[in-house]
Amino acid sequence: MVKLVGEKREIALQMEIERYVRPVSFAPGRLTFEPVTGMSANLANKLSSRLKEWTGRQWFVIANGEGGGETVIEVNRRQVAAVRAEVEADPFVASIMAAFPGTVIANIVEAPKVALPSIPDEPGDEDDDD
Repeated sequence: MVKLVGEKREIALQMEIERYVRPVSFAPGRLTFEPVTGMSANLANKLSSRLKEWTGRQWFVIANGEGGGETVIEVNRRQVAAVRAEVEADPFVASIMAAFPGTVIANIVEAPKVALPSIPDEPGDEDDDD
């Protein structure tokens, strides 16, 4: 659903969903969520209206559920914290940080995966039974 909202370039709505919606249940035509404090009073109606417009079917968006999961932002923060903890626990990184007191990791960027070229067998390496 968040992806659909993003594809429709409804950036403000997407940001509200990512920040204030803790999903409880989701089925075609029905979304129940636990609202986060600070959510605008009309978010459920706005989302219901947009989903109907985009999908052509009636959507019931209910903002009174309890026990919802994490918001998209909470999930992202947890994942970033887990990556940071993993990087900081790496012995090489820990040794660098110990060697340079006061060092902080400002940003963590995953290096792109590079496909290694296959190296053909060198001539003369074949098993000859001569």
